[in-house]
Amino acid sequence: MAKKNRILIIDALRGFALLGIILIHCVEHFEIFQPTDPCSPFVLGADDDVFDTVIFLVGGKAYSIFALLFGYSFFIQIHSQEIKGVDFRRTFLWRLAVLFGIGLLHSLVYRGDILHIYALMGIPLIALYTVKSRTLLILAGVCVLQVPLLVLLVESFYDPSYVYTPYYGDGYFERGESLYTTGSFWNVVRFNLYEARVVVWTWTYHTGRFFQLMALFLVGLVIARERYLENLKAKRHQVAFIGYFCLIMMLLSKLYQEAITTFQWTEAQAILVTTVVQSYLNLLYTVAICCGFILSYVYLSKYIKVFTYMASYGRMSLTNYMLQAIVGVLIFYGFGLGWWDDLGATWSLGVGAGLFLVQLWFSQQWLRYYRYGPMEWFWRALTYRDFSIPIRKNDR
Repeated sequence: MAKKNRILIIDALRGFALLGIILIHCVEHFEIFQPTDPCSPFVLGADDDVFDTVIFLVGGKAYSIFALLFGYSFFIQIHSQEIKGVDFRRTFLWRLAVLFGIGLLHSLVYRGDILHIYALMGIPLIALYTVKSRTLLILAGVCVLQVPLLVLLVESFYDPSYVYTPYYGDGYFERGESLYTTGSFWNVVRFNLYEARVVVWTWTYHTGRFFQLMALFLVGLVIARERYLENLKAKRHQVAFIGYFCLIMMLLSKLYQEAITTFQWTEAQAILVTTVVQSYLNLLYTVAICCGFILSYVYLSKYIKVFTYMASYGRMSLTNYMLQAIVGVLIFYGFGLGWWDDLGATWSLGVGAGLFLVQLWFSQQWLRYYRYGPMEWFWRALTYRDFSIPIRKNDR
């Protein structure tokens, strides 16, 4: 497959993940989970079903797709410079440091920022770049198993009195929602600066997302190195097989997850089993979604332009991701419009779809005249410490 098409499918998949993120964030009111005013005319009877459907379809999957593409992009950047005889690893470490700073600033507004998490978790990739693909896949498999959680689960069987107490801060969620709904902008910033950062990291670990993201980083690296996304038309049957396999395994895991609710678990065992199985489900579903998207691209890209549009959206992923959160917080938080109390899940989903369409249009218009999105250029300029890097297409 030509380089142009390889970039297109990756950017389109990144744009698809961004769509999922804006939809779920709006439905969740950017992590305000308090019930809306039942007397509001924008609260509908279908809201609960809409909320549950969006959580099932998108929850934990969009971020996983981003993680897969993060590992993919890491290899492409290092390898492209390696071909030129340049060791890019030290520069990439600085690039991650810049991303961490950008993400940390972004997290002051929205506590659920993933940029600073990806930046820190991406550091081991630099050391693992030269490791053989087979070894990387073994490491990824170990991460997928969620070994730390399994160890705790085994301990809970040996000691039925074992109490699983993940640290999420004493009253953290209650204080957060109170500040997000009634606090000032600076109240939110102060809360997000330290307390929210600590709990976000502990939550990432205790929910198994830390190891799942690392596994996806490694798999993305291997996919790029082995060129699995080249000549996709010839590989469509293999892609379909992987997708169907993951769907079947996901169905079996879902049935098992429902069956285990009838077992006589201790509270610790129930939490740990549910967390581990849910991490497996999210991973299987993520792979199935990617396979379905790739197959849609193979069969439909000649007839519809949606993949080109999504690629434009994905090319400006950093800009669009940050803008989503800033606008969303202003819409739903108390120091902004405060719509968290007015909009049910259905109307909130509509807001997310509207924001997506506006960003999609903006991305297309911007990229007609510019090489990079605003934040993409800023990140690049800081990486190379060169603010003379041309951003306009007609600049040299």
